Amino acid sequence: MEALLELLFEFLLDALMGLGQMVLSYSKDVTEMEIEKNIAYFKTYDWFQDYLKDSRFEKLINENSKVRFEIGKFNRKKFKNNRYVNVYQKRITNVLMKEVR
Repeated sequence: MEALLELLFEFLLDALMGLGQMVLSYSKDVTEMEIEKNIAYFKTYDWFQDYLKDSRFEKLINENSKVRFEIGKFNRKKFKNNRYVNVYQKRITNVLMKEVR
């Protein structure tokens, strides 16, 4: 039961964050400095390092405006919460997979 509640909470958090990001994406300008700070933070994670080791993803992270915009939108104040980092990881993965095609 506890696992089910946790799964439900994570789903609701993902849904709310997605909705919030959609609303904010239309109203928030992302600066190059925000993008670079977020990339520097994500470099502390193995999953992000794995993306950077793959030349296709590394190029997207460094050059693709959609990928960079998505990375720049994330709220650094929430980076301390692993749930948000997991959501951000999923969002980065999704945008990379869309753009790699």
